[in-house]
Amino acid sequence: MDTNTKLCQGKDIFERMNYLYQASYLMALKNRVAASYYGNIMVGCAKKSVLRIEPDIKRTICKCCQSPLIPGETAKVRLVSKPIKSVKWTCLTCLSIKRYPTKKGYKLWIEQPNSIVQIFNYEPKLLDDKSNKKEKNSLDKEHMDIEKN
Repeated sequence: MDTNTKLCQGKDIFERMNYLYQASYLMALKNRVAASYYGNIMVGCAKKSVLRIEPDIKRTICKCCQSPLIPGETAKVRLVSKPIKSVKWTCLTCLSIKRYPTKKGYKLWIEQPNSIVQIFNYEPKLLDDKSNKKEKNSLDKEHMDIEKN
C-alpha cells in the first residue's frame, strides 16, 4: 500500500447512505411510506456513525418525516417576501414547512473555498499498459519454470 494513499473513515457508511438516498428518491412517487422509511434509515446511519450529511442533500429531505422533497411531486415550493425574503418548502406528506432565507451574495460555508481542507479520490488506480505487460511477462516466466520442474 502506498504511504500517500489515505483511507476515508466511514466510506462504506457513505456508500450505504448514498444507496438509501437514491432508493428513497425513486420510491417517493410510488410508495411514500417506503420512501420515508429509507430516508429515516439514511439519517439514522449518519447519526449512528457520527457522519455529516451534505447541506444539499439535507435540503431535499423533510426534517419531520424524512421523505424526499421533490418540487411539484412531494413538496410545494414558494417564494415568500414577508417577513423575510425566503424560499418556502412545504412537504405534502406531513405538511411541515422549511424556510431558507435568500440574501444577495450569500453562500453556505461548505461552498466557500476555504472550507475544503482535503479531497479524497475513491477511484481505484489503473495500472499502465507497460506495467501490466511486465507483470504478465513475469507471471508467464514463473509459470514456465513451474512446468519445467
